[in-house]
Amino acid sequence: MYAVSIGKFTKTKKPKSKKVYRCVKRTKYTTDDPSRIAEDAISTLRDAGTGMRFSGMEEFGEAHDFWNDGHECPDDGPSDECERLELETCRDWIEKRVRELRKGESESLHLVLQDGFTEFIITGR
Repeated sequence: MYAVSIGKFTKTKKPKSKKVYRCVKRTKYTTDDPSRIAEDAISTLRDAGTGMRFSGMEEFGEAHDFWNDGHECPDDGPSDECERLELETCRDWIEKRVRELRKGESESLHLVLQDGFTEFIITGR
């Protein structure tokens, strides 16, 4: 069983605020399905836009040809196919990492956006 908490934070507009960010939305759920968690995480990346990755996952793009054996990106930059393959690789990594979580262990994924960030925390139960 896994507990998932997804928080969306935005910068506060008041310069005198004690906290720089405030939570604008929090979603929580529990599940036994690591693939559901991975797909929810990838949906967060898709919603954020092309090329968006959780902190620490940038290497999935930088080592694209390594992660996706036989695929070559076009000379003029990554294509929609490149994006799809990178997201699949990220999904596979997240699902594998979730399966490795023991009771009480957590994995935190952070997506930095222009006006805030999204925090995706998975905890083994």
